[in-house]
This record gives sequence, C-alpha cells and structure tokens, in this order.
Amino acid sequence: MSKDPDSINRRAVATAGAFGSLIRRRRKALRMSQSELALVTGVGRRFLVDLEAGKATCQLGRSLLVAEALGLSLLADAAPGPAAGPPPVAPDLPDLPDLADLPED
Repeated sequence: MSKDPDSINRRAVATAGAFGSLIRRRRKALRMSQSELALVTGVGRRFLVDLEAGKATCQLGRSLLVAEALGLSLLADAAPGPAAGPPPVAPDLPDLPDLADLPED
C-alpha cells in the first residue's frame, strides 16, 4: 500500500463512505429512523447524518457505538469486558485481509 498522503486520504474517504453506507443499509433494514437510532445510541442525529454520508472525520468511538447498536460488532474481540457470545454475522461485510498480511508502517 502506498504511503503517499493523497493515496491515504483517498482510501480514508472511500473507507468512510463504505462504512457509512453499511450503517445506513443496516439501519434501514431494521426499519429505524435516524432519530430513533440517535436516541438508542446517545449520539446526535446530525452525527448520524454525517456518519451515513461517509464523513471521514467522524469520531471512531461514537461510530463504533452506532455499529454495535445495529448489531455490527466489528471489533468484538478487541473490546474489553466479558464476551456475550459470538457477534452477529453481517453477510454484506467485505472480507478483510489478515493483519499478518498487511505491511507495517
């Protein structure tokens, strides 16, 4: 992977856009409004609008809380605390490379 700042920014924007689309699709599949999701997660509706639009600078912690509330436990193995069983499977998630296969920075 390139370390070129423009390339990194393009990848960050593309990844944020894909994550936002995933959040939006899952929310709609659950027939939740943005207002309902905001209430459940404790984030503002404006944050959800930005997150679903793929804003690359959305706060990671809040973004992960939203994903978790939608059943997308992407980092369940890394989260502290006791495990509550296996995370739900999201069939529309892309396959991710093994961390051992990624180059070190």
